[in-house]
Amino acid sequence: MRKTLAFFRLFFVSLAVFCTASSVFGKDHIHTVVRKKLKVGYYENEAFQEGASDGAVKSGYAYEYLQKVSSMTGWQYEYVYGSWAEVYSAFLRGDVDLLAGLGYSASRLPYMNYPDYPMGYESYYLFVRSKETSITRDAETLRGKKIGTIPGLLQDAIGTWLADRNIKSEIVVFDDVYQRDVALEQGDIDAYIGEGSSVSVNEFNKPLLKIASVNMYLCVSKNRPDILKELNMALSELDSNDPFYVNRLSEKYFSNSALTVRISPAEHEWLDNHDNTLRVGYMDNFLPYCGTDSKGNAAGILVDAMEVGFKKIKANHEIKITYQPFQNAEDMVTAIHNHDIDVIFPVSNNVYYMEQNDLFKSKEVITSAMNLVYLNKMDEDTTATIAINRHNQIQYDYAQTNLPDSKMILYDSVSECLDAVNSGHAGCAILSGLRASVLLRNSKYINLNYIELPASTTKCFGVSTHNLGVLSLLDRALNTLDSKDTLTFTYKYLENESVYTVREFIKRHQALVFYICAILFTVVLVAVEIFISKNQKEKLYFKFAYKDSLTGAFNRRAYEEDVMAFENQKNQKYVCVSMDLNGLKKVNDDLGHLAGDELIKNAYILIAEALWQVR
Repeated sequence: MRKTLAFFRLFFVSLAVFCTASSVFGKDHIHTVVRKKLKVGYYENEAFQEGASDGAVKSGYAYEYLQKVSSMTGWQYEYVYGSWAEVYSAFLRGDVDLLAGLGYSASRLPYMNYPDYPMGYESYYLFVRSKETSITRDAETLRGKKIGTIPGLLQDAIGTWLADRNIKSEIVVFDDVYQRDVALEQGDIDAYIGEGSSVSVNEFNKPLLKIASVNMYLCVSKNRPDILKELNMALSELDSNDPFYVNRLSEKYFSNSALTVRISPAEHEWLDNHDNTLRVGYMDNFLPYCGTDSKGNAAGILVDAMEVGFKKIKANHEIKITYQPFQNAEDMVTAIHNHDIDVIFPVSNNVYYMEQNDLFKSKEVITSAMNLVYLNKMDEDTTATIAINRHNQIQYDYAQTNLPDSKMILYDSVSECLDAVNSGHAGCAILSGLRASVLLRNSKYINLNYIELPASTTKCFGVSTHNLGVLSLLDRALNTLDSKDTLTFTYKYLENESVYTVREFIKRHQALVFYICAILFTVVLVAVEIFISKNQKEKLYFKFAYKDSLTGAFNRRAYEEDVMAFENQKNQKYVCVSMDLNGLKKVNDDLGHLAGDELIKNAYILIAEALWQVR
């Protein structure tokens, strides 16, 4: 009985320990998260959803948006591939849980759930062949034409638009955008309706008319109301934490669409009136932003941005760009108002100061930090006086805005500003973050230091308020660039901005150079000592290994190695002579070993003289 009770007691104690351990380790150490698996309809659409097949690399606006949602909900996706028509039908049947890129329509409400927040904004445009002349912005020119579309809201939009204008055209419905695009290229249709943001530019299409505008959504199947609440919570959090997320996505994926890179009729008109030439004025000696190279050509971020941007946009004729340098901002602004040039660079993105100069600013080109340069160390008087380059309007505006209590002392160049700080005539100077670290390499500025200021500056192009036609053309080219482009432009100019010579390095780092030289000298001395010691040891080793210490003659070991070497050489003739020294033992015994040693040495001398050579 006692054994039975003991067994049950042990059993229950073990069970309790097991349960406790399971609870502890299950709660604190094993975090097994079961991710909800959802089926996502995935169709091929350039820039919007790419990689619509097993194993293909996926990318695009909608794909990245889906991944963002997944990072907030924990959802795991199973992709259902097909044409737009196929995945849309599967979505309506309930075989697909999520489908991206659906425009809002009240007629769709019975068939799908819309979340509270759109995934973006879309405009529907009518596209025609790039050389099409029979179809114009006059809607009447579409009468009797074949217009392609894909099923869904695009089809409804073009149908409604034509009906409102009482225009009869043949609507041709395709399963996906690829079939639609090929049909236009081959001339099977005269035009098609497509999303303005995701239709890529090519030689066969150009946007002509805006048909409709809608919000687009990541929609949820009617069969899955359980995930609609999770999606709304995630999108609400995204909107609170990162309200401009979809704007950045649009800029990332849609900046090179046909809608953004095709020049508008108004822009073509401006180019026609200006001989397809854009005249650009720039501040000289302001690299990496702008300057003149050794051959007299314009250089800097300015040139690269213009060349890359205008190469991407599509115009009827090649756009020529000319450059004119200026030594100060006042002359440059005067020149643009006199219509000697069309565009100036750089200007600040400060709208107030732009208005004072009767200018409009372009899209931002590059944003950089500003640095405060000072002598030795900062104190309360450092910013009392600021050295300002009188020809740099951006620098002047920055100081006036961010350091209004400081007294500005104007100089004719940036080098004069740095010299003033270096000599104590000014407490500090302001330099762009892209220039400070390079310009201060000069050894004469060895005592100057710099810190980054809280506010940054953004460089833009400026155009006259009386020359508006060029602004949209300029922005169109700049919209094709992203921040990586401008950073890439920057690096090559920073390398050439200031040559950091060995002499300047030595001046700036005298203590370091002294220690390095001392260390190198010590290392050389030690190396020489080791070499000499090693050489002496090798000589001693050779002496003891192959020579007799008493006579200096080669010993038996040397003899055997020489004989072996001769034997290994074919057709080599040699003679061995063997001699014996008699009476050595008697001399050692009668006269002592010193006498015996003398006998051996003199015998060696006589033999060597007799043979005329010693090895």
